[in-house]
Amino acid sequence: MKAIITTMMICLSFIVTVKPALAESMRGHTIIITQIPDAPDAPRTPVVCPFIAELMDGSDSVLLEATDTVGIVYVQISSTAGDNYSTYFDTSDGSIILPISGYTGYYTLTINFSGVQFVGEFTI
Repeated sequence: MKAIITTMMICLSFIVTVKPALAESMRGHTIIITQIPDAPDAPRTPVVCPFIAELMDGSDSVLLEATDTVGIVYVQISSTAGDNYSTYFDTSDGSIILPISGYTGYYTLTINFSGVQFVGEFTI
């Protein structure tokens, strides 16, 4: 019984000392991107999103990666913090870094191409 208690105490002390270090090292956060249906009554079928977005260290930029080459897409980021940035992204380049203010607020990432719209939302 004494050995079990000692082992538990060692484990707890490890968790207490390591957890803050883990929090510091895990700064990039993935942004979930979903397709917006064409109409409210449109059938909802699963669609593979050809994009991955991640909030970068320091929260002053978003990395947008294309997992498939779909041509040139229109990308826009807006926020309640006052951001309003838009650009064109050639997916054959693989990725693009999108600047944001990093201020506290609700952010929306919108990607449009060939009549299809994908949206990712996040807060800082």
